[in-house]
Amino acid sequence: MDDDDFGGFEAAVTFDGEDGETQTISPAIPWAAFPAVSEVHVLESISSDVLLENSLPSACLVSSDSLILSGDDVLTAVQTVQLSASSSLDISIPSLSLTEGKLSENSTIPVGDSEKPGINGSKKHLQPTLASLEIKLKDAEEEKCRIKKELEDLMEKHSIVQTDFLKEKEGEFISHQDRYKKLQEKHKLELADMREAGHEALTIIVEEFKALLQSTVQKQEEAIEKQYIAAIEKHSYKCEELLNAQHQRLLDILDTEKEVLAQKVEAALMQQSQKHKEALEKCLEEQQNRSKEALAAAAKIEKEVMQEAILKAVEEERRNMEKIHAKERELWQAECDKYKEKIAQAVQEAVQEQRKTSQVSTFYLFIELLAFETIKKTMFKLL
Repeated sequence: MDDDDFGGFEAAVTFDGEDGETQTISPAIPWAAFPAVSEVHVLESISSDVLLENSLPSACLVSSDSLILSGDDVLTAVQTVQLSASSSLDISIPSLSLTEGKLSENSTIPVGDSEKPGINGSKKHLQPTLASLEIKLKDAEEEKCRIKKELEDLMEKHSIVQTDFLKEKEGEFISHQDRYKKLQEKHKLELADMREAGHEALTIIVEEFKALLQSTVQKQEEAIEKQYIAAIEKHSYKCEELLNAQHQRLLDILDTEKEVLAQKVEAALMQQSQKHKEALEKCLEEQQNRSKEALAAAAKIEKEVMQEAILKAVEEERRNMEKIHAKERELWQAECDKYKEKIAQAVQEAVQEQRKTSQVSTFYLFIELLAFETIKKTMFKLL
């Protein structure tokens, strides 16, 4: 039996195919051509650029043409990127609206009506500072809203790119899987033909090549998977570093602004307290002067009232004494009249008795006159 009956066992010749792939072919069997390796292309370099928009990391985007993985590996890697980006991007910026409330509470001090001019002056002096602080707070709020909006847009873009990337990789995976199945079917048919032709040696070579091809494809897939995971970890680490640096920078800016605002507020409060102290001292001095004047006026009025009351009391007492003296004069006059009648009666009796005894009558008359003079002196003393 000639070798040509079974296609021969000529040495295999390696040549480049039409699409640039290395193929192995036997000169005696033109149809028995197999690719040396599977059609799996791996780019050596992986893009490591991280897109930033307005100093914020948008997401860790990997080029769709840079890596080719199986469906389960693609889903696992993309979910890892999404969780890392979500946990890294979930950073809240501290609000500055409390500073305005604290500033308003610290700068509000209840005062009386006498301190309103000083307060109005201090308010006018603090209005520019308050206006500048309000502008800064407003700018900070606008910057915060803008950053939130940009984060939402970037997350939406990231989800769209992620969906497209998954779809593209799934399509590539399906196409490679279909092509691999077709190659397997083709190899099976070719092996069946070779077995039917009795080409046992070629069957052994094909089996070895199939095993080698499978191991090569598996190794390439494992290498690609490792490269993809390493690239994702590297990009996640870079994204996290950028986010931490941005967050630290914002915290430093906020701390600086807080210190400057605290110093300005302290200076304004000290100035306002000094003005209030001066105003209070001035008001106390004015109040003391007014109190002294009021006390002097009240003492003067009280003195005048007391003098009038004393004069009225003296006048009233004088009138009462005059009335009492008038009554006493009337009583004294009545007593005098009674004594005069008694004296006259005594004189008449004495005259009558004188006739009897001149000596005795003269003595009694002298006694009566003496008694009359004594009564008269007593009445004058009483008046």
